[in-house]
Amino acid sequence: MPAPSEPKTITRGYIRDFFKFSDSDEDVITLNFIMSHLVLKEYEHTRYICRAGDVADAMYFIEAGVVSVRGQNDEVINELDAGKYFGEYAALTGDKRMADIQAKGTVQVYELDSKILSVLARSNARIYSLFLKNAYAQATDRYRKLVRSLNSRRGMGNPGSQKKLTFWSLYTNYYLVALIFSVAMIVSISPFAEEQTEGLMHHLWLCSPIIFLVGYIVITKRALEAIVLAVMYLMIMLAKLNFISAFYGNVIGAVTETADIILLVILMGSLTRLFSASGSINALKYIAERRIKSGAGILFASFCSMVLIAIDEYLSVLINGACFTPLSDQKRIAREKSAMVMGMSPGALCIISPISLTGIYLAGMIAMSGGEPGMFFTAIPFNFTALLTVFFVLLLITGRAPLFGGLKKALSRVKEGGSLWPEDTDIEEEEGGANRGRVTNLILPILVFAGSSIITGTLEAGSFSVNVLYGMFITLIFTFFLYCFQRYMTPEQFFKNVVFGIENMLAPIVMFVVSKCFANGITEIGFSTWLNEIVQQLLGGQAWLLPAIIFGLCTLVGALFDNPWAMYAIGIPIALNLSVSLQGNPALYIGAVCAAGLVGNEIAMGDIFFIGPMLGINPIAYYRTKLPYVILITLLAVLGYMAAGYFVS
Repeated sequence: MPAPSEPKTITRGYIRDFFKFSDSDEDVITLNFIMSHLVLKEYEHTRYICRAGDVADAMYFIEAGVVSVRGQNDEVINELDAGKYFGEYAALTGDKRMADIQAKGTVQVYELDSKILSVLARSNARIYSLFLKNAYAQATDRYRKLVRSLNSRRGMGNPGSQKKLTFWSLYTNYYLVALIFSVAMIVSISPFAEEQTEGLMHHLWLCSPIIFLVGYIVITKRALEAIVLAVMYLMIMLAKLNFISAFYGNVIGAVTETADIILLVILMGSLTRLFSASGSINALKYIAERRIKSGAGILFASFCSMVLIAIDEYLSVLINGACFTPLSDQKRIAREKSAMVMGMSPGALCIISPISLTGIYLAGMIAMSGGEPGMFFTAIPFNFTALLTVFFVLLLITGRAPLFGGLKKALSRVKEGGSLWPEDTDIEEEEGGANRGRVTNLILPILVFAGSSIITGTLEAGSFSVNVLYGMFITLIFTFFLYCFQRYMTPEQFFKNVVFGIENMLAPIVMFVVSKCFANGITEIGFSTWLNEIVQQLLGGQAWLLPAIIFGLCTLVGALFDNPWAMYAIGIPIALNLSVSLQGNPALYIGAVCAAGLVGNEIAMGDIFFIGPMLGINPIAYYRTKLPYVILITLLAVLGYMAAGYFVS
């Protein structure tokens, strides 16, 4: 240890500012206590201050020099210079170090023992909150990246496109849109639109909004923009020169009619964010690490975690990838296998969960398309792809799934002592520790949500319906007291997370509103009536085939869109209308549309570049591994809809 010298960087004023101390007597005493326990240490060039996997027994303040933060492959992922600090949260929680910290040149650091940190945190709520705030700041950057990608997957732009837009490309794109709108305007105000009531031109005129929507999404991959423009196109057909006023009125009407669903989505976003910020979900990792010894047990624990947090499929992938992928690696489970469990389960679970964002969206679309209350629940048994996916994942976990293709090769590779992950997988090391909360802080709010939703429900005409909106309000109030009284966050942090969660729900809300506008528009132009007549003419007495046809067409459209929410905006109103006109089972038809959205999303390649990195696997390798099983599930679902159409309808 070098001889003591007067610090130039980590001064008394630096520590006072770091811990946000005032000039009160209590804070002065605490500051003196900290200064007396700072230990100066010096490290020569290339020496390691701490190594990944070590138990964190101290935090460090850099007095002089530069340190390199190195990842798993010894690559430098960050550099910290004088005045910076590291290791604070891991030292406070006792977690293991997540990266190597190496001296770059001669480095002097002041070490503060983890026992001192624990004493400070227990005795001073403000210091504890400060460390939590730093943990939140680290987690928020990653969460924001998730939200940006999540919004892109739901229509707010194209996450896979990094191409710079030029003036010419913008001009060409919107010039063509303006030209199409102009032609539609001319046709709508001409005698043609009223005189043509049959024939090829009439059919094309009624189908033109669908053609425009599908073409725009396939070309641009911008689903939200496509639906907004398609609604504008419909307003031109309906209101002619007064289309702007009609568009405004349609949007206001849609917001008014769906205000309760919009509010529920907003609150759901806040609750999801609170779960993430509190670290309650991350606690599942530590329980599994201590108590589960087998690889199958780790994967089953991951599946149970996804059942428990079936609120948002992408957040579920992110959380389970971060928590359980390292544990599955410890059990020598091929990344392809763990990725299929953690990548395929969330979508299937969320699409049949009434409290997930997808479930709320689907239930809202069904209700605003004229479906009966509770139809979302009655459609769940007919969502064959979701049920088959869950069944397949359970077979995969227990080792009973048939092996072929990439999965068989991956298991053989690992069995022979090869790498856990496929070639060209970019393995990233986590920087810093995540907030380690309590699993009860996840389970209790969910139980309160379920219980309060049931208690505040209504019973009308022999039919019971839960009140999830009241339940959500009660749950947020309960969560406020639960988290703040345990000092997992301050009231200020609680409400900041609530607001942040509201911001994250922009994409689902806007997509939901414009989807309703589009559904209203295609009904008003007479498209639904025309389609009923065409289907009856084509199918004749073979209406039992219609559920399988709906499933196949919606799967194709969903894969082309690479966005199931946009497909639901078209498919659900049409399916409900056809079920009424053909006297079919509405739940079966809706189940076919929902199932198509799930499998279409799995067939499309857009998701893999989003989910692959979260699961620590080469996206292309992941896609090739799961595709044969997705195709098998799709074929089994087609047979299921043919059988259900024959026996149920």
